[in-house]
This record gives sequence, C-alpha cells and structure tokens, in this order.
Amino acid sequence: MRRRSTLEQQHAAVQLEALAAPHRFRVVADREGFPIIPGRYGQIEWYCDGVQCWSCALPGQLALAVFTNRPRLFERLWAIPRVKRYQTGGAEMRAVFPAEALEQVASVIKARRRRGLTAETARELGAKTAYRITSRLQKRCLRTPGIPDSKLPN
Repeated sequence: MRRRSTLEQQHAAVQLEALAAPHRFRVVADREGFPIIPGRYGQIEWYCDGVQCWSCALPGQLALAVFTNRPRLFERLWAIPRVKRYQTGGAEMRAVFPAEALEQVASVIKARRRRGLTAETARELGAKTAYRITSRLQKRCLRTPGIPDSKLPN
C-alpha cells in the first residue's frame, strides 16, 4: 500500500525536479517519500528550502545534501567550493551544499541521468527499423565458403 506524500515531500520533489531538469538527472523517491538523485557512489537529497531553515547549515538559501559511504570520495567532495561537512562517520559522510554546486557534486558521485530520447530522434529510429527486412541478414549469416547460395534454405 502506498502512503500519501506529505506537503513537505511534495514541495521538496517540485524543487529538486526543477533543479535536476536542466541537467537531466533522474529524481526518485526514497523509502520515506523524499526525493533523491541517485548516483553510483552516493545520492543527492533535498535538504532545506531556505525559508524555514532554523537549523540549516546554509541559512536563507536553498540547500541540498550529498550522502556517500565511499571514504575515498570525502576529500573530493569537501574540495568543491561551498560544500560544508554536516555529518562524518567512519565509513559514511553527509555534506550540505548550495544548488549552484549541483553539477560538480553530481559528477563526483556519478549521478544517474534520464535517457534523452527526443521526439525527432524517436521518429528517426522508428523509420530505420520499421521496414527493415531481416531475411537478407539471416542468409548472410548462413553463408559458408564453398556452398553456393542456391543450396541454402529459403
């Protein structure tokens, strides 16, 4: 049974999807229903909207968070300007950063992107495959040296 998302989750999803759209990042919901951008080496999460930020690390501005459990990436993430440590454990880390650093952080954790198939590209691909005859390809595969084509099965 699916839970209904709260107003905060819906607001976070709208904001994160708007930030991710120009870069074509994939946005999915985590177990609790909050939006995340999954990556090969971690994930980017919505953190604060800049309006109700009484305990935010970046007060007054939209903030995102990055989580990774790859200790080798910690230094690379902290080297990005305006990325602040938030929580650091033995084998996992969470940092907060402004929306301007999204592309740099996403490249470090190798964020997944949506497939970019436009309508025009789809039409071109469809036109190439719609009328293709496959029997000629099969005959070519069956050809062996020394046997004439007339002896091959139809």
